[in-house]
Order: sequence, then structure tokens, then C-alpha cells
Amino acid sequence: MICKKDEGAIIIQRKRWSQYKIIHEKHVNQLYGTVIKYIIDYPTERVGAILYTTTKLSDRAKEFANYLSIGVAEEFPFQKYPSIKCNVSRRTGGKIYHLPFDQQYDKTLIETERNEYYVENS
Repeated sequence: MICKKDEGAIIIQRKRWSQYKIIHEKHVNQLYGTVIKYIIDYPTERVGAILYTTTKLSDRAKEFANYLSIGVAEEFPFQKYPSIKCNVSRRTGGKIYHLPFDQQYDKTLIETERNEYYVENS
């Protein structure tokens, strides 16, 4: 996710993993690569990065994040949210899935009486 304000941006990456999994330095490096790409594409903007995770980082990953000035929020309690809307086509009866970044997502209404629903992130 890229959050912009004025001449700055914060790149946020979320990892919603099982409690027993550990985030390793390669994931911090991937986020840092995204930051570098953004800096190349938008050289006049100030850029920062934060990694949110429901689990923990390895000690080495924490060292990488610290060295690369990437913020970290470990064991962050993500809330459930509707991530996919499922509509039923009035013409064919087929299911239509709308992702949060789809063009019509915000305009799409869910009619539960037509067996339409949200698919939640678990």
C-alpha cells in the first residue's frame, strides 16, 4: 500500500501469517526494493516504509529493518474486514467477485436477499 501526503509517501507492507511463522530478512529486502523502485519513479518525494505483521521478525530481519530505516510493527492485531464482494449476475446467475482495488468495488452493493456476500480475510 502506498500512502501519500503532500510531497511524501509511506510504503506499507502487511504480512498476515500464522502465529508460529517468522518473518525473515528476505521479506524486509523485498519491501526495501519496493522503496527503491518508488524513489527511482518519484525522485522528488520523501519516502518511508513500514512492515506490519501478525507474527514476529527474526533477529536478523530486525537488524535489516533497522539498518534500512524500515519501521516494524510486530504481532499487530489486524481486524477482519470485507476484502472481496461477491455479487450474483442478474442476467446469468453466475457469481461475480469484486476485489478492493477493482474500479467498481466502492459502487458495488451487496444484496444478502440475493445470496450475495462478503468474503472476509481470516
